[in-house]
Parts: sequence; structure tokens; C-alpha cells
Amino acid sequence: MPKEIDHNGAEELLRRTWREVTSSDESNYIEDYPVQEGIRRVIHADKYGTRTFKYILVTNVLAKAFNPDIHALALQDQSELNGSFNSGGLATDVVTDWEKDNGERLGGSNEPRTNSVYYRQSELNTDYKVRNDELYQTLIRVLSDLQEKNTSGELDPMDVLRQTLYEVSELEPTTVSYVNPPDVSYIDLEEGVRRYLGKSGTGERLAAVAAGVLDAQYFVSDQLNVYIKVDHVNVADENSNAAGDIEVFDSSDEETLLLAAEVKDKPATKADVQHSITTGREHELNEYLFITGQGFRSEKERERAIEVVKEAEIELVVISKGDLLSSLKFQRRAGRRKFRESVGEFLNNMRAQEDSKSDWKATIESLTN
Repeated sequence: MPKEIDHNGAEELLRRTWREVTSSDESNYIEDYPVQEGIRRVIHADKYGTRTFKYILVTNVLAKAFNPDIHALALQDQSELNGSFNSGGLATDVVTDWEKDNGERLGGSNEPRTNSVYYRQSELNTDYKVRNDELYQTLIRVLSDLQEKNTSGELDPMDVLRQTLYEVSELEPTTVSYVNPPDVSYIDLEEGVRRYLGKSGTGERLAAVAAGVLDAQYFVSDQLNVYIKVDHVNVADENSNAAGDIEVFDSSDEETLLLAAEVKDKPATKADVQHSITTGREHELNEYLFITGQGFRSEKERERAIEVVKEAEIELVVISKGDLLSSLKFQRRAGRRKFRESVGEFLNNMRAQEDSKSDWKATIESLTN
């Protein structure tokens, strides 16, 4: 029978235990060397191609510590294991938020359960084919030992959680801090942002810049309670109920949606425009922003898209990269300073790729020279 996990309770346990571990000099919470070494190997593995294993380890150990009746090898609640649960949901709703607040040490995934290890099996199986099989088998051995030795009384899941979080604390944070220069001319800023957007960043760069422009606009108009939320553009639509890549709410409680925007870094199509119009209608918006980084696929495609825009029941505002940058002219120096600060924050919050964050840092720092 599947078990329900109280996500609020699990999050409180995770954050409380993290504070305990990071404020202590202790490094050995369990005496079982094979389990301790297995945890270390999974957590400290090169994150490329292995970060899903890290999320599964942290998530399932957390679940077992929160409710010992959980089966440590379960991935989905339809698993036939006694004590199955929705590991991917817990990872997405709890572990990723905690990780974001503590340096994104596991790799900064937006949606761990999109990996095939999560969605193609209901529980961890030794015969499932993965690229890094040795590390995968290590993950299974650690969680199998936790399951069996908790039953026999040899391992306390809370101590295993502490050991796991200790190893996570030994990883270097991947969030980037930004030093915002106090005074930068519009010309220098515009040139720097154009260079930054010139390098592909899977759309996340354009999304962060667009959100930064919006944030600066609300800042200079003294609408400081407005909350802007940016979804990573790689999050699949079926895994997100967001109104767009960028959402603007009247406050951080996210109850009243004011505005939404779709961000297309690749050449746009008529179908993209139609999708945005449909999304805007579904969320009962009378205006929707469609932000393009490279315009439309062709002039004919642009003309077809504009005809759709003219006939739409809501107003779709098409905004080019140039439009975004030109709008900064009206936000004065205080607004442009807010823009520089906000782009960096959005990149961290959306768990952007490391080069997108480090390149923005380099862009900002170059403006001081």
C-alpha cells in the first residue's frame, strides 16, 4: 500500500537537520563503513550524468527518516513494494527548494523526475540500464542496506540522513554572487547585455533578462510588492501549471496573476503564437507577452503569426530583444541598476546553467572597467 508523505513536515525535517549538521563539527554519524562510503561516492560523483542519483539518495533517505515505514527503494507510489511513495514529487516539491536555498550543491535541477531513472521504473531495479551503472548500483546498495538494517535495528534513518547531508555540505555551492557596479551608462549596459544574449543559453538567458526588465519597470513605478516568478524554459509544459515562462503576481503569495510571458529564444512560429494565446485565455488574462530572441522563422511565418494575433480574443504583445533593451532607456539609472541586480537573482533562482551565471557575473564586472 502506498504511503503519503507530508511535504511540509518533510521539508521542516530536512531544513532542521541541515542546520544541525552544518553547525556541528561532527563528520561521522554512522559506523557502517560500506554505507558511509557509498553515500560519499554518490554525493561526490561528477554531477554530469549522475545528479539524478544524488536527488534520489537525498530524497529517499529523507522520506525514510520522516516515515520509517517508507520503502527506501521506491520511486513511484504505484510500486508494488510495501511502503511505496512518490519520490519524484518529494524531490521536486521539497528537495529542490531546499537545495536552491543552500547553494545548489546537487546540481541545480528544476525537475529531477524528468530523468528516465525516475519515470520509467516504479522502484530502483539493479537490471535497469544506465550510463553510469557502477554508481547506480552503489545507490541501490546504500538504499537497500538502509531498508534492511533499519528493519533489523542496525541503522537509524535519522543518522543516515545526517551522514548524507554532511556529505552534501562538503560540496562547493554553485550559486553565483554578483557585485553590482553603482553607475553604468546605458550604452555600456546595452552592449554588454547584447554580448551576453549572443551566446546560447537554452533560453534561460533571455528569460532572466526579460524578467529583469519587468522587475526594473515595477521598481521605478514604486510597485514593490509585485512578485515575479521565472520558470526555467526547459521545464516541460506537462510538468508545470505555470501561465508562462515568466509570471507576475500582485504579491509573493501568488494568488492573483497580473501578467505572464512566453520566452522564445529560437525563431518563433505561428504555432508558438497560437499556443501563447491559448495559454493566456486558459489563465483568464486579457493581455499576454510573447518575447522573441531571434524573431520569426521567416517573413512569411511572421505574417501568418501577426494575422493570428490580430484575430485573437486577447491582446498578444510581441516583444523583440531590441524592444527589451530599448525599454531600459526609460528606467533611468536606478531602474537599470535594479535590472542588473535582478537578472543575477533570477539566474540563481531558476537554476540556470553555470556558464549562464558566470557569464552574467563577467558581464557585470566588465562594466566597472
